[in-house]
Amino acid sequence: MSSSFGKVLAIVSSLFLAHSAYSTYEHRAYLKAVDQTEASLPIEITVECLLAAFVTLVGVVISAQPFKNILFSSYMATMTIDQVDTTPSFVSFNHRRIVSTQGQLERKL
Repeated sequence: MSSSFGKVLAIVSSLFLAHSAYSTYEHRAYLKAVDQTEASLPIEITVECLLAAFVTLVGVVISAQPFKNILFSSYMATMTIDQVDTTPSFVSFNHRRIVSTQGQLERKL
């Protein structure tokens, strides 16, 4: 349940963050229209932007899944023997050593 709550919280606060960005754009456009380039951003827009960014971060952290263990032993404990031993057991490479040794003996002679 907390995962879905975190996702909803992140989406809603992202919308508020987009609203604060749009409000900033509109305020800057208004300042250009009235030739006031030295005016600062209103405190309401600043607070909305910072609060929305923080709540978005909290929503993402709440909705994140728990970390997975990175130890190989814990990963191997969840696997069956069929998943672990996938190599063909009928393949034998012992014959190469014998052939290779006989070939080397013939070359020395």
